[in-house]
Amino acid sequence: MLISMTGFGQGEAANAHSTVTVEVRSVNHRFLDIAFKLPRSLQNREPDIKEIVRSKIARGRVSITISAESSVSGRGVTINEGLLEQYLTQLRAFAKRHGLDERVSLDTLISLPEVVTTQETEPGEDTVWPLVEKSLNQALDLCNRMRLEEGKALEKDLVDRMRLIEHTFAAIEKLAPAVAKRQVELMRKRVAQLAGDVAIPEERIAAEIVMLSDRTDITEEVTRMRSHLAQFNTALKDGGEVSKRLTYLLQEMHREASTMGSKASDTEVIQHVVVLKEETEKLREQVQNVE
Repeated sequence: MLISMTGFGQGEAANAHSTVTVEVRSVNHRFLDIAFKLPRSLQNREPDIKEIVRSKIARGRVSITISAESSVSGRGVTINEGLLEQYLTQLRAFAKRHGLDERVSLDTLISLPEVVTTQETEPGEDTVWPLVEKSLNQALDLCNRMRLEEGKALEKDLVDRMRLIEHTFAAIEKLAPAVAKRQVELMRKRVAQLAGDVAIPEERIAAEIVMLSDRTDITEEVTRMRSHLAQFNTALKDGGEVSKRLTYLLQEMHREASTMGSKASDTEVIQHVVVLKEETEKLREQVQNVE
């Protein structure tokens, strides 16, 4: 079964003191690339989070968002003493220069900008980490479930396109012998037209026919294409981490199709080759999202 690199999952866990929510998003990427958005209390846990992700996802750009809220309401208060000292010094200096009362009330000082700040208290690392592990695994499992479902849809599309490619390739195989025969007949007619009444030795014509056959023969390309098609279908059935292998096979299939088109020099064959190249390109785009 194929696995898509596109997925989403969300997990949540709570205890008497805290609630943790984890969201996991994944998209296609050449390697496993993990990005975080974490509370400050969990910054030291990045290596542990990466290890959990690696155990469940092999490839893709994975974005992890973790939020932790305290179930017990509370706000922390911080006084910026350094800034407060600067305000006090500046105010007293100003009052002295202008002959004003140098006494400054506490009410005045704490009302000045950024002297006093409040913020919601975050649960501590030890309190939330067990909840993070539980909710992260939930989110990753749901994300992988979606990746598997997306993989099924991708696999169906790949199989359908492969049927069209195999049908088109079979038509080229069927046309190949007749194309070679027509090329030889066309060459004989051209030689006869150019020679006119001049007799040309049959062995010379035979040698040219051999050379023409070598240039237009697509037997090797047909054999390699058949092998690539078989390997591609086998990889689809095997599933797993096959994106790189499928991409390589599609590159080779595209190359063989191009060579067959240039060698055959036949309108009907070229039309089929165009279909082959278009479908292999579409397959390459789809394969980019396979793990």
